[in-house]
Amino acid sequence: MDSIFESVFGSIHAFVYRCRNDSDYTMEYMTDGIERITGYRKAEILNNAGVSYAGLTPEIDRDRIFAEVDAAIEAGESWDITHRLVHRSGHHVWVRERGTAIFEDGTLSYLQGLVVGADAEANLRTSLERRIEEIETASVNIVGLTERITGSVRAMSMLSINARIEAARSGPAGQGFAVVANEIKSLAEENAHFADQITDQVRNMGH
Repeated sequence: MDSIFESVFGSIHAFVYRCRNDSDYTMEYMTDGIERITGYRKAEILNNAGVSYAGLTPEIDRDRIFAEVDAAIEAGESWDITHRLVHRSGHHVWVRERGTAIFEDGTLSYLQGLVVGADAEANLRTSLERRIEEIETASVNIVGLTERITGSVRAMSMLSINARIEAARSGPAGQGFAVVANEIKSLAEENAHFADQITDQVRNMGH
């Protein structure tokens, strides 16, 4: 059974573990999948033979991980956290960890769980966040342009009003001028309506 278990987890970017609840998260048991994720063989990590599991965690993530695990243990719940590990080559890899504390006779004996490689998930999240930022920037630019259109529409409306006033002063000779003034007014109102629709639709994209 153990050989089947090792075979399954040794062939995918995932591993199961059992460790002590100490500052090193000293590993007592791991499957071979750890090497696929971090480049370290499990023999190098078990009992901190070469490196501790906590030592593979970047300092920027360490306090958060300890806090979330401790909070879950205190609440009697499992934890589900995403964090980074330092690969043997020095770069960071993302993993998702689900674990639980095991008590024996009311005493915390060890922690155990499953860790799955999550680089693809992290890259997708980063890509989506970048795309959202691009959309938000584009939306701001579009709203700015529609506001400029609205300003031009107001100028056209004022021009139409002045044109109608001049047409009225000119009497019959200004009738043609009055027709043009009315067309300018209609065009201004139509463009103002379109500008308002664009602004509303762009702003609703964020909700």
